[in-house]
Amino acid sequence: MILSYLLAAFLLLNVVQIALVILAVRRPRDEVDASVHPFVSVVIAARDEESNLAACLESTLNQTYEHQLFEVIVVNDHSSDRTENICQEFAVQFDNFRYLNAREDIQLRGKTNALDQGIDEAKGEIILITDADCTVPSTWVEWTAKRYTSSVGIVGGLTLQKADTWFGGMQSLDWAYILGLAAATMSLRIPLSTIGNNLSFRKSAYKHVGGYRKIPFSVTEDFMLFQAIVQTKKWDYICPIDPRLLVTSQPCSEWRELLRQKHRWGTGGLDMNLTGFSIGAIGFGLNILILISLALGNYVAAAGSLAVKMAGELCFFSVLLRKLYHLQLLRYFLWFEAYFICYVLVLPFLVFLGGRVVWKGRTY
Repeated sequence: MILSYLLAAFLLLNVVQIALVILAVRRPRDEVDASVHPFVSVVIAARDEESNLAACLESTLNQTYEHQLFEVIVVNDHSSDRTENICQEFAVQFDNFRYLNAREDIQLRGKTNALDQGIDEAKGEIILITDADCTVPSTWVEWTAKRYTSSVGIVGGLTLQKADTWFGGMQSLDWAYILGLAAATMSLRIPLSTIGNNLSFRKSAYKHVGGYRKIPFSVTEDFMLFQAIVQTKKWDYICPIDPRLLVTSQPCSEWRELLRQKHRWGTGGLDMNLTGFSIGAIGFGLNILILISLALGNYVAAAGSLAVKMAGELCFFSVLLRKLYHLQLLRYFLWFEAYFICYVLVLPFLVFLGGRVVWKGRTY
């Protein structure tokens, strides 16, 4: 009986949460100022990305934004492959492209060190960040820059993953779920997080919080920077749901790589505030209660709750992906649902028993 009441309570909370999120996705808090034309610096930290870097640079350098108003800087983060050679080739072709080799720094570790050095070198007041395994649309720089009205200090963006297989499609829906939720909650004035491969901020905001040298180290450095800037309460924050800003990333190629990614995200997520934990707990709690009900033989309650949950998530995905012109990803919806329920069970073990985080050949 207690289980039934808990299941009903979590299901109701889930329905209310999904409804609010869908409303926020339909009418996101967003503003565009076509008269804004700041100088923009795109900063990319690259570590052993020879298979992806050329496509990334071609997409970031071929933009609709005025050529003389943006630059692209790659920071070679101690790569052991042809990353530096590829940078040299692009430096010859594009006069608004620069690269540097990251120096060792006893204060900063890993990607934060590379990003900090790139930001220091950047000429722009607006800094855009993406990863070397991503490609961006030709409108990315222009339509991100237009979001920087006088009050805005940081702009998040959405990223989906390349979906050539069910494994990639499942991961793309996973990212759509997480980042769509983050974008919706930002519109509701609940700033949870954003993702570092589609992130921009004022350089003055970065300097105001002391940059990565003053922000506590985290394996999810994007989350910590976002929170640091937001918590100053000096700047506004938005996360547009706009296909002109949509970044595409390479999916994990195997389960082991995916588990390491989730281990890193889950470990970094331990710094989330109580509101963020509460929002996440509704979905996680509902999935766990459905599984418990199923295990105890309460098949009707489990099946009914699962059907309502899936219907709500399908509505959410439909609204979000329609705005992004990616409705074709719905073909992977059942793969995502099966994966997400299992993910609920595995994540706590990954975070608390998974040991140290392994990322890009480094251990933290």
